[in-house]
Amino acid sequence: MTKQNEKANNSAKLDLAKIDFETALEKLQVIVEDLEQGGLSLDKTLAEFSQGMQLLKFCHQKLDQAEKKIELMVKENDEFSKEVPFASEVEGE
Repeated sequence: MTKQNEKANNSAKLDLAKIDFETALEKLQVIVEDLEQGGLSLDKTLAEFSQGMQLLKFCHQKLDQAEKKIELMVKENDEFSKEVPFASEVEGE
C-alpha cells in the first residue's frame, strides 16, 4: 500500500462514538461541498466519499432512534390515540 493510500484510509476512519448528530451533519455537509467542487485527487475523493457514507449512516441511525423515542413518548402519554406521522412521511404521500 502506498503512503498516499494509507493516508487516505486513515483519514476515512471516524470515531463516531465521540461526535453528536449536529457535528456529524456539519462534517457531512463539508464533505458534500468538497466533492461537489471537485479538484480532489482520486485517493482524497475516495477517502471523503467513504467518510461521508459513514457519517450518513450515523445520522440515519440517530434520526431513527429519535423517531422511536418520540413514538414511545406519544404512546406512553396516552394523549394521542394514533401514531403521529413525521413531516417526511406526509410529504411522500
